[in-house]
Amino acid sequence: MSIVDTKTFSKLISSKRIFPVYLFAGEESYLIELCLRKLDKLLEVNDFNKEIFYILEAPFDDILNALHTPPFLGKRRVVVVKSINKINTTDVGKFISYLSNVVESSCLILLYFCNYKKETVVKRKELINKCISSENCIAVNCRKQYENEVKEFIKNEFTRRNKTISYDIISKIIADVGNDLLNISSEIEKVSLFIGENIKNITNYDFEKIMGITKETNTYVLSSFIESKNLKKSMFILEKLLGEGEEPIIILSVILSTLRKLLSAKSMIEEQKMSIKDVGSNIGIHNLYSTSFFTNLKKHNIKKLLTSFKIVLEADISIKSDRSEAVSVLEKTILYICE
Repeated sequence: MSIVDTKTFSKLISSKRIFPVYLFAGEESYLIELCLRKLDKLLEVNDFNKEIFYILEAPFDDILNALHTPPFLGKRRVVVVKSINKINTTDVGKFISYLSNVVESSCLILLYFCNYKKETVVKRKELINKCISSENCIAVNCRKQYENEVKEFIKNEFTRRNKTISYDIISKIIADVGNDLLNISSEIEKVSLFIGENIKNITNYDFEKIMGITKETNTYVLSSFIESKNLKKSMFILEKLLGEGEEPIIILSVILSTLRKLLSAKSMIEEQKMSIKDVGSNIGIHNLYSTSFFTNLKKHNIKKLLTSFKIVLEADISIKSDRSEAVSVLEKTILYICE
């Protein structure tokens, strides 16, 4: 089978046919993650039956043992191998051999975060070609999108949020953010959050107003992503805030405020047995964001939140004593809260 695009892959997912091996290759990490989510939903594998390996850290025998291990209380095991573009050439033959002798009760997922067409190492190129031609493997091209495809992506993402937007604004988003879908997705999330649910048509005036208060909006969006434990997007917004010159200690205060709100709500519900409506009123949650906040609240527990406060206190001391460590300290703080 030749390499397929992401739309064809979505159709294959809809058919519910599962292949023993998948290769997701390309520079567009957002599309790779999107394909992975769709495949995860189809496979319905619990944590007991899923293992993730990084190719530079895992001997092939460990990967092979995982593939041959029978699934526990389930139909299938899933083995994900990341950064296959960095595979040692001595292991290439072993992966090629597995393509011809797959374990039917396992699903091997290979992630190649590069332009596979530009692969210069002969052995790695051979592995890609074998995956593409193998009847046991579905290879998906997650390439960078052309500008017209990016425009369509932006339009569809806003439509999915029940909003319309002009191609003039779409062009402005691309000019401001670039063609990277992960960055664009974060920008769309930010604009949608700022506009709110009631406004369906985003005008040029709305967009210019949002761009005029980017820093303030980004601090709000950072809080929202921390609430939802979205590590990737939290890190992206952190990077944008630092790039815009926001003080690390201000960002830390946003994180602390988010934790206080989560802990207060959790305590009111679990210890004081208050209703969600009363909790929302007490901590000032707007009705527009009430559903998402209380959905995200379920992802947190009081013990972890209390420990997170200690982490923030340590971060505050570290930043004030050594500003050169501020970025690393903020990243570690967000990582702990979101993991």
